Amino acid sequence: MTGPRLAFLIFNFNAVKDEEKAAFLEKLDSSLTDTAIIIVDSSYPETEYGHLRLVQFSHSPNIGDTMRLGLSAAINLGAEKIATFDSYSVDNATWFLQYVNGGNLIMSRKRGFKEMVVTEVSNLLSFGNAYNGFSLNRIYTREAAEILKETRLNNRAFLVESVNLLNSRNIPTTELIKDGYEGRKNTFKIREGIESIIKSFNKSSGFYSIFSSLAYIINLIAVYVSLSFGMLYPVAILVAGEISGLSNFMMNEKLNFKNRGFLSSAYRLGRFNALLLGALTADIAIVSVIARYSYNLGKGLFTTISLLSIVTVSTVSLFLMNKFVWSKENHRRVYLED
Repeated sequence: MTGPRLAFLIFNFNAVKDEEKAAFLEKLDSSLTDTAIIIVDSSYPETEYGHLRLVQFSHSPNIGDTMRLGLSAAINLGAEKIATFDSYSVDNATWFLQYVNGGNLIMSRKRGFKEMVVTEVSNLLSFGNAYNGFSLNRIYTREAAEILKETRLNNRAFLVESVNLLNSRNIPTTELIKDGYEGRKNTFKIREGIESIIKSFNKSSGFYSIFSSLAYIINLIAVYVSLSFGMLYPVAILVAGEISGLSNFMMNEKLNFKNRGFLSSAYRLGRFNALLLGALTADIAIVSVIARYSYNLGKGLFTTISLLSIVTVSTVSLFLMNKFVWSKENHRRVYLED
């Protein structure tokens, strides 16, 4: 084995047949060149291996508690990297070898449509965090393990929310999404997806909502003042949009996300302003087109369509702002061919 001291966290090993346990550990042992720690449930008998130092620990019925106990044990034994396994098949025994010198990592399967929707909504609300509960092929750094062992996340939420938690602490993770990788059998539950979305709404999300509301009020005032000075409606919308947009940017840039540095802020401001002008132009264009047919549509339908267009443009704008301006980009997805 090349790289830092490594520990393997093996849990629910008692559910595996004895011959499969032996084959898995023999394959794991033969793949190593240095001594590694393997932390396994207390049901597994002491066995001598060339490169594996077995350490037993008691399991909890709750996967969150079990993960915390295992991570704490690995840290106390001096591990710098901790790997877990999605399955204890011989084929999966060496999955970690080519990735052990990297940072925090997850080997994942492709998301289904519902999983993809939950992922993107979670990312939108949490500014770049990531929803993942689809695999236990993971590598944790000591830094990540120190944080996760102090959490109170339980059951599957530990696997899903641990990634979000690390990203919120500016600890990067890499997710390898591989064609043909099935991972453990999971049945996606809508309730779990909703819980993940709710939990992704964090402190930054709250301040962003407050500052966006303030910017909306500034926008209304600026439109009213601009029109009172005799500006044409499209010009008033652009002026008000720029004023409210810039105030929104400065509040989030310096007060919410606490970004420092003139050049980095200027770069984000350029992207922000380009997206803002695009959204304002689209909004004005759509409303102008609808206004041409307002007599035929009727006042009620015209108002409804105008409102829907504004909401649609605002939602798309929010998504783009999140992705290209405010996203922390701590979670990187890499798509691998089978």
